Amino acid sequence: MFFRLRSIMRVVLLSPFLLGLSCLIFITTTAYAASNSILIYGDSLSAAYGIPQELGWVSLLQQRLEGQQYPFRVINASVSGETSSGGLSRLSATLNEHHPNIVILELGANDGLRGLPLSVMKDNLGQMIEQSKRSGAKVLLIGMKIPPNYGPKYSQSFTQKYLQLSQELKVPRVPFMLQDMENRPELIQDDGLHPNVQGQPMILENIWPQLKLILKK
Repeated sequence: MFFRLRSIMRVVLLSPFLLGLSCLIFITTTAYAASNSILIYGDSLSAAYGIPQELGWVSLLQQRLEGQQYPFRVINASVSGETSSGGLSRLSATLNEHHPNIVILELGANDGLRGLPLSVMKDNLGQMIEQSKRSGAKVLLIGMKIPPNYGPKYSQSFTQKYLQLSQELKVPRVPFMLQDMENRPELIQDDGLHPNVQGQPMILENIWPQLKLILKK
């Protein structure tokens, strides 16, 4: 099921060394100068690793919002290799800078890959959700999975943490960002690791249904 997910997740962890911990932050404004914004807060899977930023799922999201006349601009504050602790440490400043209406939170995978305590990951993600909500933003939590070689107990517990957070803090959740990309090598870059340009629309399709519900509220 995980075909090259193990390799993908490893580069999520290793990409700080590949990218020098550069923070890929960009703002795409809509044609009608929207005042509302969506903050994408994730790791290399949201930072358009290995492909032009304009072809990543975040840019595709901006295009869809404009095409369907949702008055939102998208702000990508994703950092390759980010952990939940790193994300928590910079969230307050990011929220104060951008004042987003919606936060799409896509973090935690690197915690799992490093074997960090899942209780700490859950606590960090929970604090980020609560900070975002206190700032006035709605939150969409993006769930992830880790390869089964970490052991079924740890892997299952990892996945369950996202479900628990969604239920306890009453935020919507996307179960798995890379859903339906299993056994689809044509959606992976030549490095055999990251989703390629063809894979980016599928990521957006996995996220869009839950996000659309928030946009309509």
